[in-house]
Amino acid sequence: MLSMVDKGFEKSLKESTQGTKVQVQVVPKGKQFAVIGFDEWNNSLKIRLTEKPKKGKANKELKEKLQKIFNAKVEIVAGEKKRNKVLLVHADKKSVLKSLSKS
Repeated sequence: MLSMVDKGFEKSLKESTQGTKVQVQVVPKGKQFAVIGFDEWNNSLKIRLTEKPKKGKANKELKEKLQKIFNAKVEIVAGEKKRNKVLLVHADKKSVLKSLSKS
């Protein structure tokens, strides 16, 4: 994942008083959960989910898996019913970058 940081991923992170906002693009119905990489066109982290986007299952999977990666609470603050979302990770920008470079 370090290549995402090298390709400008850091610019898509916005620090706020509550944590770090992260733009993501989800791809539902995959074979396994994966952080695919950084999409420069959308300036977002691309994530493959296994769940279908029905009854909030994909959003639940997204939050649960990312909470494990970031070791912090994750909330969807925009795009609840869309593929492009803004997440709030309750951690500072440096911690978010460090977690992604490890995964």
